[in-house]
Amino acid sequence: MNKFVFLTDTHYWTDAPKDYGAPKMLTKGREIHDAIPPAVNALDPDFVVHGGDFLCGGSSFDLPTDIFEQSIRDVRKTFDRLSSPFYPIPGNHDCDAQTWKFDAFNAAFDVPDLLSVDEVASDLRIVRANVFLGDTKEYGSGEWTDDHDAKLREIDGQLTAAGLPALFFLHTWILPDALPEEGAEGRGCVSGSRQLLDTISQCPSIVAVFTGHRHVNRITAYRDFLIVDTACLIGYPFGFREVTLSDDGWFSTIFHRLEVPDTMAAYRERDDAGEDAEWEGQPHDCDSEVLIPRLREIRG
Repeated sequence: MNKFVFLTDTHYWTDAPKDYGAPKMLTKGREIHDAIPPAVNALDPDFVVHGGDFLCGGSSFDLPTDIFEQSIRDVRKTFDRLSSPFYPIPGNHDCDAQTWKFDAFNAAFDVPDLLSVDEVASDLRIVRANVFLGDTKEYGSGEWTDDHDAKLREIDGQLTAAGLPALFFLHTWILPDALPEEGAEGRGCVSGSRQLLDTISQCPSIVAVFTGHRHVNRITAYRDFLIVDTACLIGYPFGFREVTLSDDGWFSTIFHRLEVPDTMAAYRERDDAGEDAEWEGQPHDCDSEVLIPRLREIRG
């Protein structure tokens, strides 16, 4: 059995002047970040993965470089308090808003150059994707390229030969929530999402895909694997996933909400609060137990 925590979209801004659009509560970032390590450590997970958007760089916020770099230092201190091995991936807001470069973020966090494979247990691997290697200003949801595709197929061949399952992590969505216009990606989907979805469908070692970005909880059984999208931590519903993979192929998840009473009270007072179900998802998008055919096939 494997147990881990997946959290995403913590969007920290040191001394943020305002909250921006719901469900974000940027002015309460300190309370939220102070609550993360004890809540995660109490579960004693085998490892922790962050799905990106640690910060408020990139578009939308126009964060000055000096504050952006201070925010990185503050965030690094928060996640250094985790007791379990920690694996980050970048999001579109983890680049400097003034230069659109990820240099400062990459210097602070061990992020993949393209794709990385991490041995998180003797019977499990994780594959972390960096889809922000090109022009993030133009491709705000990142790009899945032919180089990514070839590398993932190579990794899958090695893992399949070894009889090992893998979890795949990237920041942005791969499955749209509505039929996109012809020639367009779905809202919040990585550029090249159709190619990526097709490739994962042909990679039997990949048993589940985890994303953030849209700040929405959603679990989808697609063909014989799962796609697990997760809400933000900086806003409602202020939570993260505990995930368990059983030895006989079952996936189970519990969505844990942080104890942040002041933040929750402030959120309830917002004029644009009230669409909670949109962010939280349906009950089965928060807490669920699903048999993953690929995982059952590999683990017997």
